[in-house]
Amino acid sequence: MISVITYCRHPIPKSIQERNVAKTAGTEYEYLVIDGSKGPLCFAAAYNWALTRAKGDILVFIGDDCYFMNVNWGPALSAKFARDPSLGIVGVAGTQYLFADKYSWTAAGRPFVKGRIVYHLQNGDFFAAVFSNEKGDFEVVSCDGSMLAVRAELFKSFRFDEKTFQGPSFYDLDFCLQVRSKARLIVTSDVTVKRMAQLVYDDEWNKAGKAFLQKHQKDLPASCAPTAPDPEHIVSSHMVNLKGKASPETFC
Repeated sequence: MISVITYCRHPIPKSIQERNVAKTAGTEYEYLVIDGSKGPLCFAAAYNWALTRAKGDILVFIGDDCYFMNVNWGPALSAKFARDPSLGIVGVAGTQYLFADKYSWTAAGRPFVKGRIVYHLQNGDFFAAVFSNEKGDFEVVSCDGSMLAVRAELFKSFRFDEKTFQGPSFYDLDFCLQVRSKARLIVTSDVTVKRMAQLVYDDEWNKAGKAFLQKHQKDLPASCAPTAPDPEHIVSSHMVNLKGKASPETFC
């Protein structure tokens, strides 16, 4: 079974996301929502709390503004974990290279960043952040936290670091680097996620990024790529306008 876990800033009964999961999962699942409306936003602490209640052998952590854009993602994830016992985390976007002095996971640019994330913002903008055009599964050193599918047994050894990362940023990269010591991480094109908001690169984000570099100074740079990126020639990801090219409707 799959446990879908979300930390919701404004939880409502039978949310659009819950209906979206019901329409798209294609497998047995449970949906766990953590009420984040009454306190400071701490994803790491909330996710650790959910571990005591989740019953699935695969735990899917997803942002409260995220929705699945394709059906039967549940069987697709289950098959990947079943085929590869060494697989620990599956994401929809991530990187094959993390710098020792740059904390953004997209800093390495193409071809080191993989996957894509679709954005449908409140102002009507509808576009895809395309980190790579290839389809398939790609080994990475870290995944973006928009969606993290994690083999549940890994939580016997690892937890989200709620002491260092008390906000909505870098808890995901930190957790991936922890797990990488014991399991493989991949990004897959078989699951597509749409977000309704973009990350804010504010002072708190920068503070968390610096804490990430400090914590992992012995682990960085981290790479699963055959070469290292040239900081002087970084190729940025593509932003593709999807208006008129794809349906913006949400399965629900």
